[in-house]
Amino acid sequence: MDTKASKKAKHGQPSAPVGGVKEKLANSSNIGMDLITFEVLRNAFVAACYEASTTIERVAYHPVVGMGRDRSNALLTRDGRLVAHGHTDAAAHYASFGPSVKELIKSVPLHTMKPGDTFLFSDPYRTGSHVNDTRLIRPIFHQGEIVAFGCTVIHWADMGGPMPGTFNPEATTCYAEGIRIPPIRLYKEDKLDEELFSFIAINIRSSTERRADLQAQYEASRLIDRRVKELCERYGKETLYQAFEEQFNYTERLMLAELEQLPDGSWEFEDFGDQDVMSPGKPPIRVHCRMTKKGTKLSFDWTDCGPSPRGSWGCSYATLTGGNYLGFMICFPQLFPLNEGIIRNLEIISKKGTCVDVVEPAPTTGYASGAFDKVEAVTIACLAGPLGKVQPWRVYPAAVSLTNLCMGGFNPRTKKQFVQYTYAVGGENARTYKDGKSLIFMRFCNARTIPQELEERWFPVLYTRYEARPDSCGHGTYRGGFALLRELTVLTDVTMTIHGDREKFTPFGLSGGLNGGGCNLIINKGTKKEFNAGMYATGVELKKGDKIFYASSGGGGFGNPLERDQKLVLEDVMDEWLSVEAAKEYYGVVIKVVDREALDYRIDEKATAVARAKLRKKGCKEGRGAHQLHPKGKLIKVDWIPTEEEVAPHITVSRPPGW
Repeated sequence: MDTKASKKAKHGQPSAPVGGVKEKLANSSNIGMDLITFEVLRNAFVAACYEASTTIERVAYHPVVGMGRDRSNALLTRDGRLVAHGHTDAAAHYASFGPSVKELIKSVPLHTMKPGDTFLFSDPYRTGSHVNDTRLIRPIFHQGEIVAFGCTVIHWADMGGPMPGTFNPEATTCYAEGIRIPPIRLYKEDKLDEELFSFIAINIRSSTERRADLQAQYEASRLIDRRVKELCERYGKETLYQAFEEQFNYTERLMLAELEQLPDGSWEFEDFGDQDVMSPGKPPIRVHCRMTKKGTKLSFDWTDCGPSPRGSWGCSYATLTGGNYLGFMICFPQLFPLNEGIIRNLEIISKKGTCVDVVEPAPTTGYASGAFDKVEAVTIACLAGPLGKVQPWRVYPAAVSLTNLCMGGFNPRTKKQFVQYTYAVGGENARTYKDGKSLIFMRFCNARTIPQELEERWFPVLYTRYEARPDSCGHGTYRGGFALLRELTVLTDVTMTIHGDREKFTPFGLSGGLNGGGCNLIINKGTKKEFNAGMYATGVELKKGDKIFYASSGGGGFGNPLERDQKLVLEDVMDEWLSVEAAKEYYGVVIKVVDREALDYRIDEKATAVARAKLRKKGCKEGRGAHQLHPKGKLIKVDWIPTEEEVAPHITVSRPPGW
């Protein structure tokens, strides 16, 4: 099979790069203001948010915020419509900006706000995400009038509740997940209300650290405030308002132009959470979407999702929209940043009481590792239907799932209580033309792996392994990325919780590619005290010297593994990504190790031909588990396999910094 066949060879001339569409649309007849001013302002909006995020990165206290970049910043209109966010912000936060400001305005009338007021807000049912993602919202005044809002979001490492880190897989209501914070005026005339903060501080762990993180948030909000005022002073507030609207209209035109290129139709896909840990029998949790495209209208219908789980896995409607937006932006990164021009053109339909639209007091801390991750993956799979016919380089299998490991206790070195929050990164999805990335987390755009040396310095842990997990990829013509494996020893007694997923229903492959490997958390692996804690272990008491084996999931593969270039399989074996056994079992490539030290590895051509013939006859085992052929993913095809040369102009034009 000619897997390198280009669109030009099979389907005539390739479509024009995205840049051509942008150039056609962004002309003086479509932009209602001076083009240079428009470009300067729309880039200034993003730059202000990016600068604020960099400020948080430098100033914040907890490693997950500073080094891990679990933070975001946004600029919004005075009625709460999203204008821009930063290049390296957490994609999971994008959809929470608009609801947060709109809900704030419902609770606190605009005429009661004063310069210097800054509001703290964290309520998953109203803002989206989970209670750990605190929002500091600042009205921006110019000449006595509110002209915009700045919104900064960071993940506070602890928001109270029974478990260190607040994650609680066994919570059956929000009241077991830390404190929710309604919109409160935490800063008045740029002075912190100590009484209000003391009420929060007494209910959370390591409140001194959170005070430092809050200060970073506050400085970021002031920076956005200053940048917007500078723009108002230079261009005038009316020009600022016009630039907001023109940005929305411009992005909308780009989006509709993209949708015009896609065929009409209806596509559906489903994915599953491993289990509802608090329901009898621990059933899996179904996430289903039917996407309909007609003309330039794109609709996502989630009403057929499973019911709201009893355990903490589901999400609110605001979080559903966030996963949907992120899945869309992954397929159309050239539309960056997400703003109102895109939001107002996506129809997202849900049903109250389902796992993607839970009702208070249903628990929500599972969030990114639970419903959000599946919504994002299913959105991408639905979009693969039309994109596979015209832009196959935008078709993606599923990627690594976020898992949240939290530990808390007394640090004997600092003589203080601590909360450690570590998330897993790992294998990204394969592409239709290239292997997936390993050991990183691209889909959240910003997330960085926290160096083990930094965690050892901050927390009473010692890492003994920090490396790729062999054979963890989703095998395929193009394989997914490999998972990250960490082993660490706790140096004091701790209470541990893991809130994750994708141990049973692993990241799916497409078009004959196999599913990626699953997540694992094993305590004291290889000893008599070994036990599999799973992805929902809650409040596990570990003793000094206990060891944690913590592995993320691998990315899904694309295309039949038996069509993979044998030389690529050999290279993966030589690099110790793949074992000799996996090369034969999944790719049918028989490799002889003549001299491991000298890297003398050779393909046995005759044995490989026999092995591949047997595997073709046998076929792959279907299922939704690790290294199986996904029953729905196998049905997603592309009209042609693009070459890297064909893809290059589209990727260079369309991928902004941070993606």
